[in-house]
Amino acid sequence: MERTWKPIAAGILCIIVGAVFVVPGIVLLPYMWLGAFVIIIPGIMPIVGGIYALKRRRWRLALAGSVLTLPSCVILGIYGIIAFIAGIADNMDVKLDDLTPLVIGFIVGVAILAILGILAIIFVNMGKREFE
Repeated sequence: MERTWKPIAAGILCIIVGAVFVVPGIVLLPYMWLGAFVIIIPGIMPIVGGIYALKRRRWRLALAGSVLTLPSCVILGIYGIIAFIAGIADNMDVKLDDLTPLVIGFIVGVAILAILGILAIIFVNMGKREFE
């Protein structure tokens, strides 16, 4: 069987998406335990799936890791909306118009992560025959 780039690309994409969740969660850990775990836990499985995709082992685990990138993006979106609303309620001097670029940037960022997750799913599925 010829080895292609697809599992490698899928593994890298999964690890990138997982790291986007784990790194900020680790930074938040000393300040907000629950909030940090809400971010860290969904990021662990894509990293594990990405590692298995890079090794071309356990196709089902690699596929599960890539599929779980999408719910992770949804969790990050919900968490971001809650944090945004809490920030507005906490500081009533801030106008919504001042934060519009931040909100748009956050939405675009979550959409980009979702696209990377979809690409990872496609690449893992296309490289299925290369896994042991």
